[in-house]
Amino acid sequence: MAGVQVRVRPSFVVLGLLTAFTAAPAVRDQVPALGGFAVGFTAAVIAVGLLVSVLLHELAHAAVGLRLGMPVERVDLTVLGGATSLGVEPRSAREQYLVSVSGPMVNLLLGGLFAAISGNTGRDTVVHLVTGLIGAINVLLALYNLLPGLPLDGGQLVRAVVWRLTGDKITGLRAAGVGGMLTAGATLTVGVLELRSSSLGLLTVLVGLFVGMQAQGAFVGAAVARRLPAVVAGRLARPAYLAGSDLPLSEALRRASDLGRSAVVLGADGKPSAVLSDVLLAAVPEQRRPWVSLSSVTRPAPQASWLDADLTGEALVDALDGAAEYVVMHDGALVGVLRKADVASWLKGRRR
Repeated sequence: MAGVQVRVRPSFVVLGLLTAFTAAPAVRDQVPALGGFAVGFTAAVIAVGLLVSVLLHELAHAAVGLRLGMPVERVDLTVLGGATSLGVEPRSAREQYLVSVSGPMVNLLLGGLFAAISGNTGRDTVVHLVTGLIGAINVLLALYNLLPGLPLDGGQLVRAVVWRLTGDKITGLRAAGVGGMLTAGATLTVGVLELRSSSLGLLTVLVGLFVGMQAQGAFVGAAVARRLPAVVAGRLARPAYLAGSDLPLSEALRRASDLGRSAVVLGADGKPSAVLSDVLLAAVPEQRRPWVSLSSVTRPAPQASWLDADLTGEALVDALDGAAEYVVMHDGALVGVLRKADVASWLKGRRR
């Protein structure tokens, strides 16, 4: 829609079914004259109103992101609601605020519109009931999403405000994470209390668990972001030595150990052409290694994929694609081999 890929997961239909099942008794009580089929159809209309409201909420995020020049990747719709994936992080607190506030504002506008329609129709009519419930649903969507915790929009607003006040994006992320944990606790409490009286109690519990996990992820993300500027390719690279292609694997590993090197690079004339792959090495039993050539367990490492030893931070992480090992060079000389797993461990606070 509008150039944005919208992925509707099967569980999104479950959200609609739960809504219809919950709305049916209210429809039956408010308009007793309706027959069984009419009650079911009316409840289904209310459920569709919820699903469309969630979609419009996410499309509002996407539209503002596109307007600000962000590459919106997709919108995912699930039983827990929706999520809009932006291709990049907002560049400023202002952008963070505008993207985040757009979704709840759309729901508040829809809530006001449907409430106005409902207020101008007869109290005992189906139109009054349907528009009133859809209006109330939109107001509830807006209010819940404005709660001050990640991954809700309110958490993103907290992140934007703290970022603006402190000038520190990571402090904003941590503040939103704290709000997310509090929001998750409150949601879980309500969900448990609802379990006996409402079919939506289980869904509320699931939402609470999801919010809690996302909030926990915010703390991890903040810790990683703190360490990111200090990660340097040359500093994390494992020392390596150049070996010939006809060298037996066991001999190559022995020489690496004797030289105090932890990685082996295949090449000639001082120029690396391939790097020993940990995955391929693990597949070769110990007893077969004297009879296997080094070249059979290496992965090509063309010059275009070499990393400069001075590469740091986000630029380094962006340079790590699908490969597990990378040749690190400095002024044309071999520095070592950088393993993606080592970078991940370092960012998580674990040193190799």
